[in-house]
Amino acid sequence: MIMHVSDTHLGKRQYNLDSREQDVYHAFSQLVDAAIREHVKAVVHTGDLFDVYEPSNTAELVAVRELRRLKERGIPFISIPGDHDTPKRKGTYTHKLLKEIGLLEVLSTPEQPFTVRDDVQINIFGVPHHPTASKELLRQLLSNARPREGRNVLMLHQGMREYLPYENSWQLELGDLPKGFNYYALGHIHSRKREKMPDGSLLAIAGSPEVMRREEIESYKRDRKGAYLVDLSKGEPNLQQIDVEVRPQLEFQVDSETLESKVEELKVELSRYHRRPVVHITLIGKTRRRSDVMEVLSSLLQVAEYYNLDDRTVVSNGIRADVKSLGAREIISQYLKENGYTEQEISKIMQIIEVSDESVEDELRRFAFT
Repeated sequence: MIMHVSDTHLGKRQYNLDSREQDVYHAFSQLVDAAIREHVKAVVHTGDLFDVYEPSNTAELVAVRELRRLKERGIPFISIPGDHDTPKRKGTYTHKLLKEIGLLEVLSTPEQPFTVRDDVQINIFGVPHHPTASKELLRQLLSNARPREGRNVLMLHQGMREYLPYENSWQLELGDLPKGFNYYALGHIHSRKREKMPDGSLLAIAGSPEVMRREEIESYKRDRKGAYLVDLSKGEPNLQQIDVEVRPQLEFQVDSETLESKVEELKVELSRYHRRPVVHITLIGKTRRRSDVMEVLSSLLQVAEYYNLDDRTVVSNGIRADVKSLGAREIISQYLKENGYTEQEISKIMQIIEVSDESVEDELRRFAFT
């Protein structure tokens, strides 16, 4: 039996909160606990072990401590780089360092599998993430993958057209997958999915073990978060879901006219959770001054770890808040967030442009409306 893990994003600091970074580490530690408890023969990680390709010292230290626990019990950790932790230029990066000290294996070509022995021999193949511009090269690489005697696993960290049918978001279609593999272990998508293929093989997306974005809340409520145990001893793969405990993330729609009373109700409800939740508020109804709304919502921090306001109905200084009233930092942050950048990436970009002056702000405002 092996464990399929993905998209752990060690070092991710949602909302720039230390507590959220610790939540990510806690989820990873729970997965290591489960791998040890279940006596798996290997852990396969299908990309984005780290949130960035140059992770913090803390993220690296957590990885070393947890991977050492697996090594001490003879459980190999087999990984492929994802889009987040693939270096932008050639050179040494954290996966290579961890491989050098014997804590993980990095697969880079489909011709050379890593082999483990269970009741049967398991051949684990892997291909690192390829961007959309390189999808033809990726297909060529996959065409060279040749299953071997025993059971065969293929690890990928790619967008699949059937699951991400948006322009520039996918690199492969199901028909591009090479035949003859028993288990297709996928990463990149943060929601769990599984699909039985016509030949009896199984495709599974392990998803992220923590709620990394608000868009994941619905799938988390439906499918939870964690990993898969994969039993390959029989003719067809058998999957068992392993769930981990994560900090609750809750969504509420609140009418602006009853905001005060609703917040009091929410404080009672949120106080019942043993871990302080992250709360997402969508305000509807009549517009209100932003300063008034924020003052009311601030009391949620008595029982919530963080609150996030969708303030499309909030007004600032008597007019609806929009980009014209924002400074350079807000314009750039908003643009980057809407285009999928992480909080950590946005923070780094903002540090780089911290020296911008009033003329730059004027240019940014004009750019926002062209």
